[in-house]
Amino acid sequence: MSNYEFGGRADIEKALDMLVNLDQVQSNAIVVLEIDEEIERLQKELVKYDRDPAYVPDKDLIEVVSGYVERADDWNRKD
Repeated sequence: MSNYEFGGRADIEKALDMLVNLDQVQSNAIVVLEIDEEIERLQKELVKYDRDPAYVPDKDLIEVVSGYVERADDWNRKD
């Protein structure tokens, strides 16, 4: 997502929704654990937003979220 601009809480929620949906259809136990860890990580970020709406995550997390948002948008276009 070369023109990606971090959308704050809404982007983290979109990434979480995508991960939850992926988690529900995944059958590989190791992959499920990895997804669950990522869901937990993003949920912690939402807690930080609840405490401070001006919170901005580090660049690494923004890059990860941008990838999830891109995948979620791709999947939504297919539907």
